[in-house]
Amino acid sequence: MSQAFSRRIKDFELLTSGDIWSIGKGMDIEFQKFYGLQEHYKLTRIPHYFRVKYPLSKTYDDKLYCKLAVIYACFKKPSLIYTRSAIVVDLLQKLGTPVLYECHKPITEDFLQLKLLKDKNLIGIVTISSTLAENYIQLGLPLDKVLVAHSAVELNMFLPYQEKDLARKKISLPLGAKIILYSGHLYDTKGIPTIFKIARMMPEYNFVLVGGWIDDINRVKENIQKEDLRNVLIIGHVPQSELASYLYAADILILPTSKSWKLAEVTSPLKLFEYMAVKKPIVASALPNIMTVLRDGENSLLAEPDNPLSFQEAMVNLFENPLLASTIAERAFQEVQNFTWDNRADQVLQFASKRLQEYRQH
Repeated sequence: MSQAFSRRIKDFELLTSGDIWSIGKGMDIEFQKFYGLQEHYKLTRIPHYFRVKYPLSKTYDDKLYCKLAVIYACFKKPSLIYTRSAIVVDLLQKLGTPVLYECHKPITEDFLQLKLLKDKNLIGIVTISSTLAENYIQLGLPLDKVLVAHSAVELNMFLPYQEKDLARKKISLPLGAKIILYSGHLYDTKGIPTIFKIARMMPEYNFVLVGGWIDDINRVKENIQKEDLRNVLIIGHVPQSELASYLYAADILILPTSKSWKLAEVTSPLKLFEYMAVKKPIVASALPNIMTVLRDGENSLLAEPDNPLSFQEAMVNLFENPLLASTIAERAFQEVQNFTWDNRADQVLQFASKRLQEYRQH
């Protein structure tokens, strides 16, 4: 999203947390590779830690980081600050600074965001589902101050197209295997237990899991050993720049998000749009916000969440019906052309421009 903004805003600047060793480091090759960025733009790291392992920290709810970031941002006197942090919004409103807030969670009556909704300095909220938008409106946010915009994908990351066998050779996966691949975090809420149950039901298929923090990777590997699942392979985290080869190596891409997750009904998974970009058939949980993008039998097959048998039936159907598999994959690929970060940035900036104009008039 920041890369897309940088293409459209002359004086765009991304603030992120960093450590004392990264002061003045800016946008470097490590950062670009980690996030699969093709372009170099202004990045400022707030020295919040002594040393961090990843280019970015796992959390941005730390009050010290938020205060330091707000002080720096206000010093630069920007026209608008765009943030995902409610703490940053709160601090900026106290300073009388216009802010656009992107929020992906419901707001409750005892939550910090509730008091932010009616503040004149909050020019608007960007969210990823109409259900979330309705939640904010019911709690007092004016209708014209909310924009619904799904997550998106950087299509250039998946070019050039990779043939399946060549992708498998590149990352050392077996050429003749039937491979079902999952990409993303390894939390139970993402459907990992469901994948294990499916793998036990389909021993002749190979299940490849890409992603996860180190603690989650170790936990999942232990569970695989306990259950003696010899057809499940954990790849772990790969840089965003290398993800494409894994997706192209798959026969089917799976998105088994659990309905028990508190955000199940409003999730707009990044990996969904990445899946669509590589022209592979997708089997996903039939959850409300996912179903605003995916349609069963048209651009995907949808399965009942947390139901291994439902997923098994869908995947066997795709292996037995290659025409169906190629048809839904092609349809998804055509439709994802509209779900790019550039298009999303255009939506957000058009919305922000209108909201800023009204803010200044008052």
